[in-house]
Amino acid sequence: MRVKRPLCAAAVIWAAAIWLLGKAGIPFFSCESPELPGGVKDENVLVTGIVYQKDIYETITNLYLKKANLIILKKEYPIDNIKLTIENEILTDSAEQGDMAVVWGKVEEIPKAANPGQFDEKIYHYARKVKWYMDGEEFQVLQKETDPVLAVQGRIKERLVRGIQKAFGNEKGGIMEAMMLGEKGNLGQENKLLFQIMGISHILAISGTHLSILGWGFYKVLIKCRLPIKFSGIFASAAMVFYGGLTGNQAAAVRAVIMFGVSAGALLEKRTYDFLSALSLSAILILAESPLYLYDSSFLLSFGAVLGLAAVHPVLFPPKRKRNSRKLTGRIVSGLEQGVCSSISVWSILLPITMYFFCELSVWGFLVNLLILPTVGILLISGLAGGVLGLFPAVLPGQIGAIPGSVLLECYIRGGKFLQELPVFLWITGRPQLWQCGEYYGILALLLWIKGKIQKQDPGKKKILLKKEYIKKWFPAGSLAAVGLGLFLLFSRPLEGSLKVTFLDVGQGDCACIQQEPGRCYLIDGGSSSISKAGQYRILPFLREQGIRRIDGIFVSHMDEDHVNGIMELLEMSRDRRTGLKIDRLFLSECKETEEQREKLERAGKETECRIFYIKKGSVVKNGNLKITCLSPEKENMESNEGSQVLLAEAEGFSFLFTGDIEGMGERQLLSACRERGITCDILKVAHHGSKNSTSEELLNVIRPEAAVISCGEDNLYGHPHEVLLRRLESRKIRIFQTKNTGAVSVVLKKEKIQVSFQLGKSMIE
Repeated sequence: MRVKRPLCAAAVIWAAAIWLLGKAGIPFFSCESPELPGGVKDENVLVTGIVYQKDIYETITNLYLKKANLIILKKEYPIDNIKLTIENEILTDSAEQGDMAVVWGKVEEIPKAANPGQFDEKIYHYARKVKWYMDGEEFQVLQKETDPVLAVQGRIKERLVRGIQKAFGNEKGGIMEAMMLGEKGNLGQENKLLFQIMGISHILAISGTHLSILGWGFYKVLIKCRLPIKFSGIFASAAMVFYGGLTGNQAAAVRAVIMFGVSAGALLEKRTYDFLSALSLSAILILAESPLYLYDSSFLLSFGAVLGLAAVHPVLFPPKRKRNSRKLTGRIVSGLEQGVCSSISVWSILLPITMYFFCELSVWGFLVNLLILPTVGILLISGLAGGVLGLFPAVLPGQIGAIPGSVLLECYIRGGKFLQELPVFLWITGRPQLWQCGEYYGILALLLWIKGKIQKQDPGKKKILLKKEYIKKWFPAGSLAAVGLGLFLLFSRPLEGSLKVTFLDVGQGDCACIQQEPGRCYLIDGGSSSISKAGQYRILPFLREQGIRRIDGIFVSHMDEDHVNGIMELLEMSRDRRTGLKIDRLFLSECKETEEQREKLERAGKETECRIFYIKKGSVVKNGNLKITCLSPEKENMESNEGSQVLLAEAEGFSFLFTGDIEGMGERQLLSACRERGITCDILKVAHHGSKNSTSEELLNVIRPEAAVISCGEDNLYGHPHEVLLRRLESRKIRIFQTKNTGAVSVVLKKEKIQVSFQLGKSMIE
């Protein structure tokens, strides 16, 4: 009998409608920034709202406000939810979930991702109905427990956190807080990375596994207490709704709550529970509340995993009738077989999603999941027992309840550290294009459809899809070929042109990437004085997004922090095996003024097994048709800025001039060298972030660039770029791209043309 699932079709149509309405720019379905009422902009304002989430860190606290109102001349103007950041020393009036608060500070738009691969704060927060950032200067609680449900959830969460910390200790307690309560503030970057390396980051998110174990466990306890079945089902469902709210109503948790409620309802009404229909209903309801979840990684991963189990697993691995073995070895083999089949089914759906959002894969994650997933239930039950028993004054009960969980977590941590030492642990894949993901899913859908038809064929009937002998002979080989083609299309990363140069937006700093072949590049500088951890959060994500696994060389123009601190981060992460990125060479220049900083960078490079080279005027680095010539410095006793490396990159008749922070004597020597050799350039990286005293008229008259890129931070303290410098460029009709306005600027060589792309569009330079 054919099963009809109208909810599945409705979910697909609704998702397509959201995508189309978003492309049309309809505000509710897109990331169009709202406007503050009353014409307020770039000034301090008064805001009231109810605290619904609280994240405490070492020096700051983030408070999330709902039902927010902007107060202007004693009038209230409703605005969307706000993420408030306030220093702990200012937050003297303690605020809890459910409290009504008033804040004085500046409300700002949530910024878009400034670089490819960078975490998109705007999409993330808009999906969660947060549309404003606010820096608080004054704070006061107006009314305690304005929202009683939030207040109760906040108190329960706070007590459970204390119980978990008492039972598990600081390190393991931080992991259990993330798993049980969705609180990741105490998780720590090291543990987060270990779980990522093992490919089990999903167990840190509140998901269907949690709700299945806790919800049905609670239901069985109620039944054991001889409560009516109907009452037990309703009460267990209500408890799971409360638990979902307790953990922050994340998309995965809400999906699991809805599906648990549907399954409990089907049980009570003695109806058949359809997995795919329940999944589709939860998708429709979540996307109706917040359509932008359609672009959210947690939403797609959660639904993709369940879809793999519900739609792929039954087709690829149809159930077989076989007698359950009573022997332990038989059960282990059966469990491993089921684990392999489930993992293949889930990852057939999640592979493109994981590559698109994270641009890397855990090499050993598949095998680790087989060993860890069967123990997650024990871990959750132990975490709950430890958290509840940890509320008692005595320490011992909580610690006894936490013993199984502590042992398992210790095994996880040790296993992660072991995998981290293996030759290959994280594989940088790059971000596939949407058409590549579409082709992969198309091939997968076709294979599933054919296999489903084969399973339904009746050999006794004349009208069948294919002859049985033909199917047996060719389908396995054909399916393997199709899978190979799908994977090849998904993993292929051809360059957009023969050469690509990207000037990253690192705030007040410099970083440029030259790509000539897939998976490899050269970097020129990498640092920032305005962005914290620019190497980890801006440079490395870009490299991962581009599929770059190896840096052939990093040129360091000089040792100022805004050019070098991101490079130091990359070296340290590579040394500590926190990334799969490999760095081959460092190109440094002598400078007596910054000798100490240079030696520090050189030591970090050697610890990473990176080769160190010193270059000066006349040094040349060649790779294929790419030629990088060092034009400066000539001497090692120059001041740091004026002694910056100046590099001329040439390929296929086009040239790029990278000038670091050169000025003064260094620029005069560069000017002389350019005159002598007749050096010109197509693209100029303007020196010293566009300062007044660099990139002189004489230099511009000689090198005659067609376009200039200025790397600087928004509202920087130095006033870069200076108006005088901008007038010098504009008077020569040089096209100007400022990273603070455009984000990353990408320049691609395509068929004797240069294509410049950024957030606002594309332009061609003949």
